[in-house]
Amino acid sequence: MLAALAAPPAAAEIVSADLIQPTDRYGHAVLGDALEWGGLRLTLADGRHEDVTLPETRVFEDVEARLADITGDGLPEVIVVETDVALGASLAIYGPDGKIAATPFIGQSSRWLAPAGIADFDGDGRIEIAYVDRPHLRKELVFVRLEGDQLIEALRLPGLTNHRIGEDFISGGVRDCGQGPELILASADWTRVVQVRRGTVSDLGPMPATGLTIPPC
Repeated sequence: MLAALAAPPAAAEIVSADLIQPTDRYGHAVLGDALEWGGLRLTLADGRHEDVTLPETRVFEDVEARLADITGDGLPEVIVVETDVALGASLAIYGPDGKIAATPFIGQSSRWLAPAGIADFDGDGRIEIAYVDRPHLRKELVFVRLEGDQLIEALRLPGLTNHRIGEDFISGGVRDCGQGPELILASADWTRVVQVRRGTVSDLGPMPATGLTIPPC
């Protein structure tokens, strides 16, 4: 009599992610203070925690850890800005078993990127991650997608930003007015509200005195 085959173990599901281990080992202070994060805590559906602790040469330089299904397996991954103290920021994706992929570090200390949104921005059925490369200097919106174990750049648009030095938040974000997801950002000089949909940049009007928020449809 054949023994019943055991079912394969279910994949671990991340239900939340938190930045932990505050540290002052990187003095960039682009988000308003000298504290960044030395670790990342993943909480799994079965109640377990998986902690990622970075080496002394790196920090998580971000306002939050974001959850989204980037691999297409129906389970969320974690998207976060990971910075090397000598080489600047990169965009990293983590799963329950560790880092899945990351963009190259910018290449210079005190150079940052600001996540802008995660969605199928071009309508091809695959998820893209959008971020602003050096929102105070270069001010370019970048779209990347996961190809195997690499984040590949799909599109780059100049003259856009979503963060000002010293603010502890990232402005703008994603909205959907019935024609697919689009991004709301600021013009490079912070005078205009800008919409980006399927690679097309449109002006939505002057920047409100209260700053950049996502306008209603």
